[in-house]
Amino acid sequence: MSNILKVTTPVVGYDNNAVNNKQTPTQQTQDLSIKNQVDPGRVVRADGRTDSDGQQGKGISYESNFGNFVQSLRELPNLQEVMTRMLFGGMANMVESGIGKGTAADIQALFQMLQMNPDELNGFLKDAMAGANRLQGPLFDVLRQIMSETNSMDLKAGILDMLRRYNDMSSGKHLQQTIQDLLEQIEGRMFRNNRQELQQLASRLRPYSMEGNASNVQLLKEQIIPYLGSYISQTKDLGKIRDLISLLALNTSRLENGNVDKVAQSFQRLMDFPSFQKYFQGMSAAQFKDMLLNVDYEKAAGKMDWTDKLLNIMQAGVRGEAGLENKEDFVNMMRSMLINESVYMPVMHVMLPVILNGVPMYSEIWVDPDEESGNPGSNERGIKLLIKFDLKDVGFFDMMMYYEKGKMDMLIHYPEELAGHESDIRDNIRKIMNRNHLEVEYLAVEQGQVPIKVSAAFPKIFERRNAVNVTI
Repeated sequence: MSNILKVTTPVVGYDNNAVNNKQTPTQQTQDLSIKNQVDPGRVVRADGRTDSDGQQGKGISYESNFGNFVQSLRELPNLQEVMTRMLFGGMANMVESGIGKGTAADIQALFQMLQMNPDELNGFLKDAMAGANRLQGPLFDVLRQIMSETNSMDLKAGILDMLRRYNDMSSGKHLQQTIQDLLEQIEGRMFRNNRQELQQLASRLRPYSMEGNASNVQLLKEQIIPYLGSYISQTKDLGKIRDLISLLALNTSRLENGNVDKVAQSFQRLMDFPSFQKYFQGMSAAQFKDMLLNVDYEKAAGKMDWTDKLLNIMQAGVRGEAGLENKEDFVNMMRSMLINESVYMPVMHVMLPVILNGVPMYSEIWVDPDEESGNPGSNERGIKLLIKFDLKDVGFFDMMMYYEKGKMDMLIHYPEELAGHESDIRDNIRKIMNRNHLEVEYLAVEQGQVPIKVSAAFPKIFERRNAVNVTI
C-alpha cells in the first residue's frame, strides 16, 4: 500500500475556493513572464495569451461538455463556504427577518430534520451514500465487472450508451415535471391568445408513465416545440422566453433518450458481444424491459425528505423571498449543486448538513470505490475517501483515507484551534479503527494549512478516466 493516498498536483483553476488558489511567490514570479508573443494578425486576449496558456493540443478542451463542466467549477463560489454560512446562522436568522410563513416553516422543519445524535448520523450517512449512486445493485456490479475486463472500446461505448439512457429513463418523472414547469413559465411570458393555444396543447400531455413516455415526446416534438418556434419567429421575442424554450427542448431530448424501449434496444445490441453475453445468457430484450418496468426509481434513488425542504427553501431564496441580501447566496448554492449534473464523474459526492448534538456541522464526502493500488504494477483496488467537515465553534477538518482488505491509510488535517490536542486525536483515531477491526498501516495527523483539493485527491476526474460526457 505504498504511496496509496497519492495526493498529486491538482489541475490549475479547478478548485474555486479562494484560499486554495493562493499563488506561491514562485508562481507569482512566473506569471509575470510573457507566455507568447502578440500576433497582430490574430485576435487574442488583452495580455496576448491564449486560453490554453500557449500549450496547443494539451490540457482540457473547453468546447466539450466536460471542459465546460471543469471551467464552470472554476468560476463557481465554494459550496462549503455558502452552506456553512447559512447553516451556522444565516437560515436561523431568516426565520426572524419577516420572510413568508411557508418558507419560515420549511426552514424550521429542515432544522428539525437535521437534529440528530451520533447513532442517528450513522443511518443518515448510509441513506445519503445510497442516494448518491443511482447506478447500484447487481446489474451495475456486473456491468462494472465487464468494463474492467474488456479491452473492446465498442463494448465499453455500448455500455456507456445504455447507462446514459438508463439515467434519463430513471429520471423520467422528474424530467416531465420540469417540462410542465417550463411550459407554465413560458405561458406567463406570452400574449393572451398565444398563451391559450399553448395551454390547450400542454393539456394533452398525459401523466407520466414509462409506457406513455413516447406519446408525450411525440406531442412535444411535433406540436408544442414547433408552435413555440413559430411564436418566437412572429414576435421576435429574444428574451427570457427563448432561454426557457431551449431548456424545454433539452429536457424533451432527455425524455426521448430515456424511452424504456430504447434502453432495451441498447441492451439487445450489447448481446452481440460474447464477453457481455456470457453474463446475461438466457435474458432477452423483452425480459430486460420487464425488469426495468418493475423498479421503483424514486425508492432506488434513495430520496431523502430533508432534500425536498432544502429545495423549497432554495427556490424561495432564489426568488428573493428570504430577503434580497440573501438572494446571491441561494443562487450560488443552487448553481454549485446543479453543476454536477453536467457529467457523470468516477467518484461519488454527497453533502451532509447536520446538527449533531446541538452543534451545526456541514460535511462533504467524495468516494472512489474503485481506486487503484499505489503499488507499481499491482492490480489491487480499494476505496479512497476525501471527507471535509466544518464544525461550528471548532473548525475545519480534512480527512483522506484509503481502505483495502481490512487495512487503512489515513491523513488528517485538524484546525488550528486543536493544536494542543494532536496526540489525543491520533490516539482516539487508532481506538476507533481497532474497535471496527481495521488495521491502520499509515496515519498522519497534522494541523491543516491549506485544504486538500478534490482535483489533487482524485486526478482521474481530469484525466477523463471513467468519466462520461452526457451531451445529447
